[in-house]
Amino acid sequence: MFLQWFWIYFPIVVTFGMTLLIAHALIPSLVMTGHLPESTQKLRIPLTGFAVLLFAAGVVVLVLGVNATLDVRNVWNRFLI
Repeated sequence: MFLQWFWIYFPIVVTFGMTLLIAHALIPSLVMTGHLPESTQKLRIPLTGFAVLLFAAGVVVLVLGVNATLDVRNVWNRFLI
């Protein structure tokens, strides 16, 4: 069950990281160099909001994954074998 939670958690974390990278590194840099118009800066707020939602979802999935691991430990004392 833990592995299932991990595969749900992994894309959430990757998407969270990419969203923050785009919102706080790529967009300001490309606007500053003139490759994107100034109006593109307005995308940063929704992207940051989406990243906050992904962070919350990641925390929930991580807690559920750890909880699933603890449930397995109640049945088998060595769950990694």
